[in-house]
Amino acid sequence: MNLQKISFSIPEQLIFSLNENISEFTDNIRLFAALQFFKMHKLSLGKAAELANMDKFSFIQQLGKFKIPLIDYEPEELEKELLRFKNDNRS
Repeated sequence: MNLQKISFSIPEQLIFSLNENISEFTDNIRLFAALQFFKMHKLSLGKAAELANMDKFSFIQQLGKFKIPLIDYEPEELEKELLRFKNDNRS
């Protein structure tokens, strides 16, 4: 797997204001990005967990902590999934 390094600068005072060290800040940035990308349906559960550097179970716990639904279907999507499930079970 090829890795890309991403870096950006922020004021040192900001990290002090958050009462975090660089490692904690970096972990939180990864987690918050992963949560948001998952919420926006841009990353799957597995890929979001990978971005957050967590296993899926730990990431699911974070979804709960931040009140982000694990399953978030639009009504039309849910109808399609239920119909597909119903048709699959007839076989």
